[in-house]
Amino acid sequence: MLKKNVLFDLAHNEMLNIDDEEFKDFSNLLKQLDLKIKKNENGKISKQTLENIDLIVIGNPIDDFFSSLEIKHIVDHVRSGGGLIILSEYGSDYLQKTNLNDLAGKFGIFFEKNLIKEKNKSNQNCTSILHIQDFLKHQMTKNLREMIIGGACSLNLSKEAKILLQSNENSVWSEVYNNTAEEWTKQEEKKHILAAYTEFGQGKVVAIGDVDLFTSNSRIGINSMDNRKFLQNIINWLINPVKESKVISFVLNQIGDFQYEIRETNKVLNNIIETLTILEKRITYLEKSSKEYLSSSDQEESFET
Repeated sequence: MLKKNVLFDLAHNEMLNIDDEEFKDFSNLLKQLDLKIKKNENGKISKQTLENIDLIVIGNPIDDFFSSLEIKHIVDHVRSGGGLIILSEYGSDYLQKTNLNDLAGKFGIFFEKNLIKEKNKSNQNCTSILHIQDFLKHQMTKNLREMIIGGACSLNLSKEAKILLQSNENSVWSEVYNNTAEEWTKQEEKKHILAAYTEFGQGKVVAIGDVDLFTSNSRIGINSMDNRKFLQNIINWLINPVKESKVISFVLNQIGDFQYEIRETNKVLNNIIETLTILEKRITYLEKSSKEYLSSSDQEESFET
């Protein structure tokens, strides 16, 4: 049986560089799962880049942007059966100076420009180290009891995207960076989505608002609590194909969305046509009125003469 290939994009200055020592334990996990690691280090992402790739990892690009063509290639690859992990960090695109949301948004996932904090028993002061103990039922959260995530941003979802991880309900809030004041401003306390997933055509996507989870950091990395089990679960889920029945459902939904867009476009076109018709009638009326006025003026001049 051929090994499945995992591609790490490094051409956009990603924080998750699988060659770095701090990601060695994550690299070892991939090898234990019998996955072959590949890297895109220099060129733009193309169809050729993604040939025979089962899972793409984009680990928080910094000071670099994906072109619209690269985004199209990635989306097409997922639709055709590829897996995708998208990672951001606190402040998301705003602080990382990138356009990751242009890609993630294609799957109904958006990273928010904030930092999630909580209070806990061991530290009465606010901390960006989050303890997750309540898990939604899913294959990716199976057998998890507690996870730790640090320095994360939250996610906002639309379309078919679903919650994978979320913060505790009490004493958790977001802070948004105020560029003018050069400080973080506290927002309301509520639950925040920290990770999400979706099935897109034949492929799957997982998005997480934290990169530290993949490091060997003893407090918040792969070796802390059930973090390793979680990463193993999401990789196993991503590299397995979507069931045919779900693919059919996806296609039908896409057709429905397309039909809706056509109807909305037709409404806009009809409104434009109606407006143009009214304008045409108005112009015709003004031209007629102008001619009648000129004719009347000529007659008056002739009479006076």
